[in-house]
Amino acid sequence: MTEQVKTTRSYSIVPIPETFSALVDRGISAKAAAKFGTTYRPIVTDPVVHVYPYTKEGQHVANKSRARQSKDFKWQGDTQGLDLFGQSAFPAGCAKSITIVEGECDAMAVFDMNGGFPVVSVQSASSAVKDVVRNFEYINSFDEIVVCFDRDKGVQRPDGTTHYPGQEAALKVAEKLPIGKVRILTLSEFKDPNDYLRAGQAKAFIKEWYNAPEFTPVGLKKAESLWEEVINPPQYETLPYPWQGLQDKTYGLRLSEFVVVNAQPKIGKSTILGEITHHLLMHTDAMVGLMRLEESNRDSILNLMSIDSSKRLHLPDVWEETPEEELKTYFDNVTGEGRVVLFDHFGSTGIDVILDKIRHMSAMGCKYIVLDHLSIIVSDQSGDERKQLDALTTKLKTLTMELNICVLAVVHQNREGKIRGTAGVEQLANIVIRLERDKEASDSFERNCMKVVVSENRFCGETGLACYLHFSQDTGRLTEVSEQEFEAMKGSGESPDEWVDRSI
Repeated sequence: MTEQVKTTRSYSIVPIPETFSALVDRGISAKAAAKFGTTYRPIVTDPVVHVYPYTKEGQHVANKSRARQSKDFKWQGDTQGLDLFGQSAFPAGCAKSITIVEGECDAMAVFDMNGGFPVVSVQSASSAVKDVVRNFEYINSFDEIVVCFDRDKGVQRPDGTTHYPGQEAALKVAEKLPIGKVRILTLSEFKDPNDYLRAGQAKAFIKEWYNAPEFTPVGLKKAESLWEEVINPPQYETLPYPWQGLQDKTYGLRLSEFVVVNAQPKIGKSTILGEITHHLLMHTDAMVGLMRLEESNRDSILNLMSIDSSKRLHLPDVWEETPEEELKTYFDNVTGEGRVVLFDHFGSTGIDVILDKIRHMSAMGCKYIVLDHLSIIVSDQSGDERKQLDALTTKLKTLTMELNICVLAVVHQNREGKIRGTAGVEQLANIVIRLERDKEASDSFERNCMKVVVSENRFCGETGLACYLHFSQDTGRLTEVSEQEFEAMKGSGESPDEWVDRSI
């Protein structure tokens, strides 16, 4: 015989029966059904299997019915401004704690498992915040609030990200409640509390309920919870720079960082980025994405081939003197194994296009993106260049952390030696490398030497002169020169190699 419980209830619009049966399809007792006023309809031809009563200010004004053969629900009565499901069964502040769940059957299941302590349900995950805000005073009457929404498998959005309705709703609800009162129970074994009840795992549910952590809003965290983070420092994927002076200042290239190289035009920014790119390809197994917006893709590859060969292959006489099979060797060296991805930038170079292409490069496996340069992107846009550069760098910085990539970007200086247009780039970058060169120096050595200065360094704080880099007119390569060597060679008109030979 079906278990039944008799109770007396008042109603205003839709009547609640006096006799209640267990919800046998959900494993819920008649006691719970009676406590929440839920009707179970056992006749298999009845299209409705459950009827859940809802109240407003304690008065029964509406019913929500559940279809037998599907998860469809229908409403009857006044559905505006409703209490939480079960709210009228538990007076405000009647116990120390209250549990908020996502569904009516979950509320009754928790009631059966937790010994009858207060539990209420929102109407759905999508309405959860409104339901809770509307009944804030009632919920706040309890000293402790446990939010336990469904552990969803996740729903794919059109943009490829995954949406977890239950868990996302739980966080949004918790943010609306008093800090220090809320704990979020993220179920580990089953999707929802009713599944625990049906599986006979009430003890497991109660254990998880007691162990649910206290909620703290995004951006706030109690220091006492940080021991594991403190004792297990982050493991940075770090790759070395080609030059020891720059390596010593920065401790290398790290993922999730935004590195900016800035200088006035024609100082050597593209040259230094070419050397870094070639170094990554020759000494690591990293994939590199190239977005060289001021040159063709042919020129980008030719630049790498020139570095690989230590020949200035873009010069007509050098190109003509180099056999095709030798050129093919250099080409294969820098493009082999599919580790270089280039942005074919014919057409738009708008901000959204650039960001989309970086995402695509990341999806293809690129961990290091060379973007040369930021100024050309914003110059293509209409409006305030300063604001656009700030917006672009903010999005790039966010992208490096989201995708766990490193972006090395070039930005131009103005005549005063500051980053053109805005100070926002320096504020957002992890590392800022400033290049200086006296293009009009009478001494050829000085004229071909770049001063490399680290002007911003969030990682370790080390700033100042890193090294000098001498550009060889013969090989097109950069050779590191220390500060002491620079001072000794200044005015000599010799290359570092010539100086070493003469010194010997």
